[in-house]
Amino acid sequence: MNSLNLALFDTLAAGFSPSPTLLWFASAIARGSSWACAAILAWVAWRRPAQCICVLAVLAAAAAASLISHEIAAYVGMPRPFMVGLSPAHVPHGARAGLPSTHATVMFTMAFMLLLRRGLRDVGLLVLAVATVTAWSRIYAGIHFPFDIAAGALLGACIAGTLLALQAAGREFVRAPAAALAWPLRALGADMAGPSLVLVFGFAAAWIGLNTPESIGSAVLAEDGPVESSTVLLYLAAAACLAAVRVASLSGLDRTAICIVLVAFAAREADGHLAHLGGLIFAPIAVAGAWLARRAWSARDALRAGWQWRPEATTLLTFAAVIGTAIVLDQVPAALADQRILGESPAGLTRHLMLSFEELLELALPALALLGTAQARWGRDRGADGAGRSTRAALSARAGS
Repeated sequence: MNSLNLALFDTLAAGFSPSPTLLWFASAIARGSSWACAAILAWVAWRRPAQCICVLAVLAAAAAASLISHEIAAYVGMPRPFMVGLSPAHVPHGARAGLPSTHATVMFTMAFMLLLRRGLRDVGLLVLAVATVTAWSRIYAGIHFPFDIAAGALLGACIAGTLLALQAAGREFVRAPAAALAWPLRALGADMAGPSLVLVFGFAAAWIGLNTPESIGSAVLAEDGPVESSTVLLYLAAAACLAAVRVASLSGLDRTAICIVLVAFAAREADGHLAHLGGLIFAPIAVAGAWLARRAWSARDALRAGWQWRPEATTLLTFAAVIGTAIVLDQVPAALADQRILGESPAGLTRHLMLSFEELLELALPALALLGTAQARWGRDRGADGAGRSTRAALSARAGS
């Protein structure tokens, strides 16, 4: 291991005799910095609606950066400080490879992308500051070496630069006729778009489960792995999208309540349990859930009459069905073990298949939320011309206009 890396770690890390104040501060940052970045982007989407597409692009790039970082780390196999006895893990963390740091890769990717956007450079500087402080906190807590952070920052810069180059190259192709977008938009507005999307995720889950761990590393489906990280980012993207667009059938309070629920789902995926946050997070979730239940009950007759053939209604029902399926899949291994059907634990192939379906279906949930938001957003044009256009027709009309 590089002597400079070790020397920097000895200088920056808490080691075995940390300062209680600094350790509390570093632990709070290490646990909460991701949510700070999410809050910053949500604020941008709310206060600067014109930048909503950019915010969604940054979140998508962050999801891609997470996947790339995990794959590189699994290939390199560099241990973390607490894994080699140089420090305790002052923040609980799994014993897996740490170079490059995924937190650093994701945050610096976001920071550099925002800095490259003229209207968002102030936000980029703020995210860059959060990323820098987070980098220090994770070294201090003994879960990363300084070179892990440097590699993550370098990878984030490369990803942001590559995406900027692709954006510049893509401008040469945007002059293609708008009719070229008609088919994708018609598919988006189709009545069965939601179930079809889940079917795609189901095929992907089967393929991943059948090829784990021979061709695909088990870390892909692990806690804090790329699939779970992408699920969190997609939930935040769905919340940001819903906050930024206007949906005729939803009031401002409705959209706020749904955003709170989506962020709560993201917190659950990120293991932000209520036990850690207490009433601070439980109260708004309870209020949001009660508000949505009240609204649904008071509008039940209108929903039955108006949503009978609307694609977003199918997507909403699909969302509920996927939640139920994911809950069942989460309980199946323990139930099988209790009944001794598969012994102490499910056999390798069965276990990987069930885990793959559970994780991929959970990833499908925020994708369905984004799809439903798009369908409801463009579906507002239905009936505007007196002919009762469907969501599919509205989307097609926008593609050809």
